[in-house]
Amino acid sequence: MPRSAARIASFAVERTMDLLRTFEANPFALDPDERRELSGILEDQVTDPKAVHRAVMGRLEAGAVAEAERVLLAVGHADALAERRAWPGLAKRVWAGLPRERTDYLRVVRAAARCTRALDRLVGESQAMRALRRDTWAACFGGSLRDALYLGRVIVDHDVLILGETGTGKEALAQAIQDGMPADADGDAPRASLNAAAIPETLVESALFGHTKGAFTGAERDRTGAIRQAHGGCLFLDEVGDLPRATQVKLLRVMETDVVQPLGADEPQEAHCRYVAATHLDLRAMVERGDFRRDLYERLAGHVLRVAPLRERREDIPELGRHFVRRYLAEGELPEVWDRVTTWLDRARRLPHSWPGNVRELQNMLRSVLLGLDPTLDPVAPTVEGTDLPTTIAENTATLREVEDWYLARVLAAQDGSAAAAARVLGIDRGTVRRRLDRIG
Repeated sequence: MPRSAARIASFAVERTMDLLRTFEANPFALDPDERRELSGILEDQVTDPKAVHRAVMGRLEAGAVAEAERVLLAVGHADALAERRAWPGLAKRVWAGLPRERTDYLRVVRAAARCTRALDRLVGESQAMRALRRDTWAACFGGSLRDALYLGRVIVDHDVLILGETGTGKEALAQAIQDGMPADADGDAPRASLNAAAIPETLVESALFGHTKGAFTGAERDRTGAIRQAHGGCLFLDEVGDLPRATQVKLLRVMETDVVQPLGADEPQEAHCRYVAATHLDLRAMVERGDFRRDLYERLAGHVLRVAPLRERREDIPELGRHFVRRYLAEGELPEVWDRVTTWLDRARRLPHSWPGNVRELQNMLRSVLLGLDPTLDPVAPTVEGTDLPTTIAENTATLREVEDWYLARVLAAQDGSAAAAARVLGIDRGTVRRRLDRIG
């Protein structure tokens, strides 16, 4: 082989291995183009067990067991994502040379594929959403799939707290984490969900811990309880800040001991699961006020995920909006309606509406747009009482860029979204206006 061709081949191999290592560690650390590139490279590898056999056995024979496992897990993850079955059919010699059982590797890669699909379904490519996918993956698998293979029990005991305003999509994130729990078969791991705000205080312990028949008036049959339903899997505890304080004490004990005693039962029962909690409340402030137990907060906050409000990721508004509208109307149907939606979404992205209801508010407004209505987008940022200035400007704490961005948005709103008209008012060219608007998002 000519020297130049050898260098090119060597570079291609190194490039593939770099992408493969990153994919095994965290696929969301790759940008979309890199993921597509790796997918194309692996296409042939995944469908050819012999190629995977050579890649893994070569490293095993060289004594590089950890590297062999990483290659195996990365390719297995890609195989499971593509819903192929080539990877489990590797020669027995490969599995025999690895330190763990074949089923251990299968459980991890299938969980990884489920989690990846769930995170890919989250809409938005803003920096905030990319970081959220990356952090959620880390909450599920640690630093790599190999970490999950050997440190799975640590990950299960490392609970997750999801923080975010109402309507930001915390439940979808929790479901992705539940999807990322390894299961013994092809199906999902056990899971359960409980919304603490939706249950009367007198019934929340029964719903959480379970009860026996006759434990109290109205207990006409046994109830398993959400914690035992999730045994061996994951419990999603929504609006955890609404739990009564007495229940908080009991929940912490269950989390620490992995046993639960249903109401009316004589003996405790094993109940080991991962806890994913979510709330729109400020739990730290509640802890300081004495409304939420500090020890329970510290246990729940093993890995904290913050879902950004819509006003902090305005660039996602058009994609979110189109994704929602497709529930009702296919692309290409009623072009005049799609034109109306597209125009409105572009205006919604540019105007400094505070979006207090987040994605839920956006969806409600889009229903109005579909019906030919024009929902109001308030262009005024939150203000200090008695003035029309944003809080940070009124209190002299805003940066110069924040002042400029706020004023630009106000002028644009006054000119009905026309960049040309706003440029004339501001005394700058239209291109500068558009560049600044793109920066604002």
